[in-house]
Amino acid sequence: MKCANCGAELKVGCIYCSVCGKEAQIVSDYNLLEDDFLRNMLQEREENIRKKAAGEALKKQQPQESHPKNIDGQNGKAGKQKRKVKKRVVFAVVSIILLVVLIVVIVLMVNHSKENSYDYQMEQARAYVRDMNYRAAQESVNRALELDGDSLEAKLLLADIYVLRGDEDKALALFEEICREHTDNKEAYVKLIGLYDSKKDYESILKLSEEAEEGMGGLFSEYLPGTPEFDTEEGVYTEEFYVGISVEEGNAIYYTLDGTDPRQGMEYQAPILVGPGETVKIRAVARNGYELYGDEIAGEFETEPEKPEKPRVSPSGGSFYDAQEITVTVPVGCKVYYTWDGTTPDTSAAQYTQPIAMPEGNNILSLVAVNQYGLHSDVLKCNYIYMPVVQNTAGQE
Repeated sequence: MKCANCGAELKVGCIYCSVCGKEAQIVSDYNLLEDDFLRNMLQEREENIRKKAAGEALKKQQPQESHPKNIDGQNGKAGKQKRKVKKRVVFAVVSIILLVVLIVVIVLMVNHSKENSYDYQMEQARAYVRDMNYRAAQESVNRALELDGDSLEAKLLLADIYVLRGDEDKALALFEEICREHTDNKEAYVKLIGLYDSKKDYESILKLSEEAEEGMGGLFSEYLPGTPEFDTEEGVYTEEFYVGISVEEGNAIYYTLDGTDPRQGMEYQAPILVGPGETVKIRAVARNGYELYGDEIAGEFETEPEKPEKPRVSPSGGSFYDAQEITVTVPVGCKVYYTWDGTTPDTSAAQYTQPIAMPEGNNILSLVAVNQYGLHSDVLKCNYIYMPVVQNTAGQE
């Protein structure tokens, strides 16, 4: 405790101050206003005691005055003391009132500052969301956007609040706006894709993937159909061939052979045959489980078979006196037809199946090879002169 007269710390158990010698008065030291007020009161009391003691001493030295005069003097002093006390009480009350007003003003200023603080409004909005008071959360985040209209953080939170309140149309519109303005924000893309998916609006997901930056491709992998591939390069071939089409698992392939829209074509089941002399224009596209069509492919495939080589024969012609057999080498994949009368052979002529006996006389052997496509080789003609020797047996007995 402190001395009311000089403010020095009082020792425990002392009834007089060790510094000024005044009688100890127990005064609390935690309220400055009360401490000053009581100190003044004690000082006045000490002053009054001193004055009273001096007056009594003076009275002893001087003749006693009449009783009425003493009464009037005492009453005047008491009134003066009361007026002083009253003034001090009024001062204390006014001080307290001013302090309260100051506190109220400070609180109002702090609240006003918070109301105009972006961070405070965002903190309040998140707290309201945790409490599931979405209406109040929306009001707070709208206030934050008034303070900072370009805040991505506030826009994302507002879109989330729209979703929580069941207003998906507003959420969609806001997420679309964010994705247009912030093409690298994966959070907005993920949430927008999720909203499209909940509405089964897969076409919008496909369109969004086409507008997104290259780095966002992984977000759409589940929804994007594959692109088919031909297993044969387009071009011209000399023999018939098959064209296979493949695509990632989970996709179906649709195709046409006349260059029309493959979305209206047949579903691919097996490789496509391109026959001899055919020109096939294949267009193909993949469709996934979300019924989305991907990028299509197109290719032109043609066969122009070459006519077969001429057959080879042995012997290939000449004059002979002994009986001979003519052997024909047939080109692979062909059949050989021949005539002896000089006409050009076709498939109605005699077919070579075994060595041919050379006829007597001067004869022309005509041969032609015909392949599986019905194409004929050039005609091979060989001249054979076979004159057998006649033995002379006359005079033999």
